[in-house]
Parts: sequence; structure tokens; C-alpha cells
Amino acid sequence: MSEVLGKIKYLFQKKPVIVITGEGRVLAKKAIATLIKDALIFSLEDSQIKKSGFFLKSSPLSVLVVTHIEDIPFDRDYFAGEREKLKNTIDLAKSLPSVCYLVLNYDDETVREINDITNLHTFTFGFSERADFFASDLKFNHGVNFKVNHKGSVIPFWLKEAFGKEQIYAVLAATAVGTIFGKNLVEISQEMRNYKTLPGKMRLLEGIKGSKILDDAESATIFSMIEAIEILGKIPGFKRKIAVLGDVIGVGKYTIEAHETIGEKVAKNCDFLFTVGPRAKFIAKGAMEKGMDDFKIFSFNTIEDTVFKLKEIIRPGDIILVDGSKEMRMSEIVDQIRKIW
Repeated sequence: MSEVLGKIKYLFQKKPVIVITGEGRVLAKKAIATLIKDALIFSLEDSQIKKSGFFLKSSPLSVLVVTHIEDIPFDRDYFAGEREKLKNTIDLAKSLPSVCYLVLNYDDETVREINDITNLHTFTFGFSERADFFASDLKFNHGVNFKVNHKGSVIPFWLKEAFGKEQIYAVLAATAVGTIFGKNLVEISQEMRNYKTLPGKMRLLEGIKGSKILDDAESATIFSMIEAIEILGKIPGFKRKIAVLGDVIGVGKYTIEAHETIGEKVAKNCDFLFTVGPRAKFIAKGAMEKGMDDFKIFSFNTIEDTVFKLKEIIRPGDIILVDGSKEMRMSEIVDQIRKIW
């Protein structure tokens, strides 16, 4: 009954509707909401997406945004997710009237292919120059500067205290949506300065003893952790770089090799390494095999022991990356080394 009443209420309001799905939907919703204030914005998993059909088909302006559905590789633009993960989204896109808009992550080939089976107004985004909106010229400091390219226009964007490909994808998706709503790139660039990323999603925080924290503690894949380590290595202006890394859960039979690969990246980009959990000890092994001094590596099984030693090591001018799977509770480390105002 409440669902029926909600639909009736909507028909009277007739607001624009934006529906976002895919693995990047939560950040994309945050970015889009920074730009678009008077619309209904839904962030839905593929299994929930059919519920939004009524609103998309009834709205005076409707947009379906499909973000990536596969882990984002740190070392290439193109990748492809499993089509099965988009089954309901594809069915919905096929059923929408041609006046609807479709915004697709061009770099995920499975997402991109939705455009081939619909008759919707489509915009794509990504790092590929073939996308309608693409990012280039990334530079890191206490955030990331990059350029958004669209139809020959090139506009600088600045994300304060936020890093990573997933953040940029979210901003690119929002930029495409903002254009649909009549905003120009200069306006969008200015308004996106107000964008704030979510906890645990590559955000920069004030730490104890005059340090900074790169908080990526919400979740981790092998790809995302390697990207975070490489970004840590590129951020200028810090005396020492410390990686605090927990187990990456769910990498199956490649657990040892995957964690050792992460360790190789640590050796090239970090001054100290802390590991948390049994799998993460292979990160330490990989780092040592690539020449990192063993006295700069600390491995623990508990959050408490890690924090105790970490607080002892931290000095002014340090930047500390905290990263790991959500099951490892790495956010508790962030909470204990944050500056309390």
C-alpha cells in the first residue's frame, strides 16, 4: 500500500529522476547530489533496479546511470564485468522510452555495450579518449587535479582531500548528468569543489602529531589497494610515507601471490609498513623480497597491537595510508590516530 501511495504522490510532484546502479553507485550518488538538488536520486543494486522503472518512465526528465561492475584496474583503462551482474539493468534499459537518458561507464566494456541494445540518449564517461566525458592530466597534492574533456572543451577540476579512480569516475558521471540538466562544464567544475567523499573512500584526514591519514579503510580489492599505495607514493610534501594494510579478503587461491604483489608496490612507495592479519603477512614478505628493510616492517594480528606501535612511530609530516577489507575493521585504526579537535 505504501508503495502505491508513494507512486501517487510522485505523479503529483513530477520531479526529475536519476537512478544509479553498479559498483560505483554510492560515490556517484554523492557526486550527483552535489550538483543536482531538485530531483529524486536512487542508488540501487541490479537486483533492486526494476522497482525504479515506474519513476523513470513517468518522469519529465529521467536518467539511468550505470557505473562500473568490475574491480577497477590500477594499470589500464579498459576492463569488463560479468554480464550477469547487469541482467536486470539491461532489461530495464531496453524498456525505457527513447526520451530517457543513459549515462554509462565507457571503460567497463560490459557497461558500454548497453548502448548497443537501446534507443536512448546516451553519454559515456571514463579515462578513454573515446568517452564523451573523459579525464586526463591527473596531478596529486592534497587532493587531485585533473581535466575533464568534452566536445573539444577542456576544463580543470579539483577534488580536495579525495583520491583514486573511483572518485574521478563518480565526478565524471555527475558531470554527464549535470550537462543533461543544463549546466555547463565551468559551472560543474566550480560546484564539484563542494564534493566530499565518503568515510573510508580515499579521503585525506588530519592525524595525530601533525600527520595526515589517507583513509581507504572501508573496503579493499587487490587492484584498489595497489592503486592506493601508488597514489601514496606520488603525493608530494610529506617527510615519510607509512602503509597500514590489512588482509584483502576474497581473492581465493591467489591469496599469497596477490598479497606478495602488494608488498612489491609497498617497497617502491613507502618508508614503513604495518600489516594486520594472517594474509597481510605475505605483504610484508613481498616487501622484504624487494629490498625493504625488515626493521621498517611490523606485522600484527590485532588492531590494538597495531595502533600501539603505530602511535609510537608517527611523527610530524608523516602521511599514513590505512587500507584493507571491511572485515578487518581498519576504520578502527583510522579512528584512533585521527586528530581530535
